[in-house]
Amino acid sequence: MKISHLSFICLILLTSFGLLANSPSSDDQTIYLKSGEKLTGKIIKTDAQTGRISIQTEYGILIVHKDDILEEVITIELKSGDKLKGKILAKNGTTTDLLTDYGVLTIANSDIAKIEYGLKGKSNKISEIKEKFTLGSERQIDVFYDPTGYTLDKGVLYVSGLSWGFGFTDRFQVTSKWSGYIMGNFNIRPKLQLFRFGTLEREHVFSIGGHYHTRTNPDKFEWIEKTYQFDKGHWDQKWVSSGETIPVYYGAYHKIGSEIDIDEVDQRYDTLYNELMYDGVDVDSPDPQEFYEIFAAYTFSKARGGNTGRISHTFGAIVSKHPNKKDLMYKAYYAGAVDIRKNLILNYEIFYDPYYVEWWNRGGGIFGNFGEDLSTDKPDKPSVSSIHFDIGFIYAFSDWLRFGIHFQPYIFGIYMKF
Repeated sequence: MKISHLSFICLILLTSFGLLANSPSSDDQTIYLKSGEKLTGKIIKTDAQTGRISIQTEYGILIVHKDDILEEVITIELKSGDKLKGKILAKNGTTTDLLTDYGVLTIANSDIAKIEYGLKGKSNKISEIKEKFTLGSERQIDVFYDPTGYTLDKGVLYVSGLSWGFGFTDRFQVTSKWSGYIMGNFNIRPKLQLFRFGTLEREHVFSIGGHYHTRTNPDKFEWIEKTYQFDKGHWDQKWVSSGETIPVYYGAYHKIGSEIDIDEVDQRYDTLYNELMYDGVDVDSPDPQEFYEIFAAYTFSKARGGNTGRISHTFGAIVSKHPNKKDLMYKAYYAGAVDIRKNLILNYEIFYDPYYVEWWNRGGGIFGNFGEDLSTDKPDKPSVSSIHFDIGFIYAFSDWLRFGIHFQPYIFGIYMKF
């Protein structure tokens, strides 16, 4: 069953809003008990003499004793690299008051890089609260293959099965598709972050960059349609021509610059069996050539309710120049990233690209359509929209190993960060 682009866009928006709507209310608190249980609700009454605390939950009012509650410890990491531990007393749009062992500190929210949540047990050992986090394990520099406003931190290296990247500064990175090196394609993709401002609650980032290839075949497609005049005849120890011809057609989506080739001796129609002697064609892929593109990406990132990570929205545009096309090519996209867990991100993207063709509409190849290439009937050109979509997940097995899966090819990805 086909899903229309409008239906898919509505599904993505509803999913995003649903994830936000299902986040715990900012008025609710989660209380962790020494028994291993946890309660989420609103504290409606405390008794200093007895130590009893009344909590309004969705199931009713529950009463716990303060001695049964584990102490929650907050660790604030500043952009300077300093770390502070304590308990948040108050927070507003600009500052956070943190109660530490050395007194109350007032911290500017714009100076906070990350907040981690932990529980202190009897031995004073602090264990992580996995379901509460401000930042996931991955702050993405790309959603699938399209850039976000973020760059790699200074000194961070990533290596995947197809590419590598390095952060020279906190605002400048270089990536490259090393898989193309074996074909002689030296390529480089620098990205510069022009601005980044805001706090953990709301942050705005904007970057520009480009991608230069010395020798490549970009994934840009066009419809190629051909008409041939096949010689009519039959085989009687040798080919016997009737002197007439019949029109034969070909049509498929191929990479821009591809050539369709049919040997002259194969252009025959057998009148005895009313069929083509040969129904296949040779597709000559375009020669690798110089290719370049420039891009700009703006990302707005917002904290989800209940300290359950973030949701990010990226709007970007890419302009490219193909050696076989006179005019420039344009692509525009919106991409979203939602922290499902600290180590799991949901990604989705809607993009406009009139030269991109989904794998099931491409001619030949491991992902392309199969069947007879030539026919005496004119080919029906598949209806291919300029609006496309993608959806997938990124899972962090550890601090250095990630795995990704998504809808559009290439479907799987594994990469390491150091």
